[in-house]
Amino acid sequence: MAADSATTWDELLAGPFNIHSVTTHDNLLLAAMRNSFNLTDEAYHRRMRADHLHLSRALDKLGIAYSGLARALVPDHRRKEVALLFDSKRSNGLYAIDVAEAWVAGLPRPNKSVPVNSILRGDLLRIPAEKVQAAMEETVVYHRPYRVTYSELVYCVYVTNLSKAQADTLTSTAAEHPACFGYADCTGRSTLKAYLGLSLMNSGLRVGDRILEGVYVDEEPNSAGLPFEALGFTPTAVIDMLFLPFLGYRINSHLTGQNREDNHAALATLSPDAARLESPDIWMTPGRYGYLQDGKHRDSVEQAGLLHLDQPALEAAVSNLVAQGYLYNLRLDKYGNLLYTALVDVEVEDGRYQTFTIGLRFNPEDKRVELTTFF
Repeated sequence: MAADSATTWDELLAGPFNIHSVTTHDNLLLAAMRNSFNLTDEAYHRRMRADHLHLSRALDKLGIAYSGLARALVPDHRRKEVALLFDSKRSNGLYAIDVAEAWVAGLPRPNKSVPVNSILRGDLLRIPAEKVQAAMEETVVYHRPYRVTYSELVYCVYVTNLSKAQADTLTSTAAEHPACFGYADCTGRSTLKAYLGLSLMNSGLRVGDRILEGVYVDEEPNSAGLPFEALGFTPTAVIDMLFLPFLGYRINSHLTGQNREDNHAALATLSPDAARLESPDIWMTPGRYGYLQDGKHRDSVEQAGLLHLDQPALEAAVSNLVAQGYLYNLRLDKYGNLLYTALVDVEVEDGRYQTFTIGLRFNPEDKRVELTTFF
């Protein structure tokens, strides 16, 4: 389909699609739209599908394929998420601008591929200092001593989808600034990550040498005046209503209790018939159960502590996990299957959590959800 060709509703709704994620918790616009116009699930589904088409075409004009952004938007436990921590009192003037050179200079540079990273920034919300200090002691690698007096004085830059080498470069570059007191590896679950998930706002999506940023219509990007251009990056505007739901990154803390609205929005985007499946009962065929017991995904099921369960018990356990997880990879394939994945955290030992991906298929005829993969 040509980027500027007209598309009918029938063509749009019947055609295959793949939407990496839908994020609402950092986006009041979606809720305001839905409430102001009292949209039905059918109308909401149409609006989201149309907006995603508009976004894809806008990115095409920038020479960016939406399909290539998944690694920045969907968490991957094999890739690092890093939080750089700054003491705003030790910076000069406007601290977000002052410390920016320290972390922007450390971002991965285009090489053979086009690296993509989500970037979130902000102060910690008002959280008791002793709680923040305790959370930091569990996670933070300190460059210099720091004691929390007020959580709001902690400024954070959070970057996703880093290799270990890229994470090392980013943290060592940021450490050169006197206001940077340390960093935290936030790839896995932690209390500090939960606080950051409540606090930080999406700042941009780095795609190669571009920094995509959601802005109001006719507004210029990088209104904060960060030194992107001086360091080789081009700030690029994307309309807020398209950026926030589809290009925003959600820090998956699993402790914020804020995934219900995100998951409802994701399911409504997948299908209006799926919109009310807050806690679906997951089922699987006997053949699928046998495959999980003996096939290539057996190790994952065993690591999750579920291998000993019979089929009804495994279905119940997976249903509970999916209800607590976050939903990604919403898609209608060329065979007419409505598919999505849930990322779930399972405590495996000694308070350590491991992330698993559960593949699911929604059947609009009987409103049931079938498990397809577990890895």
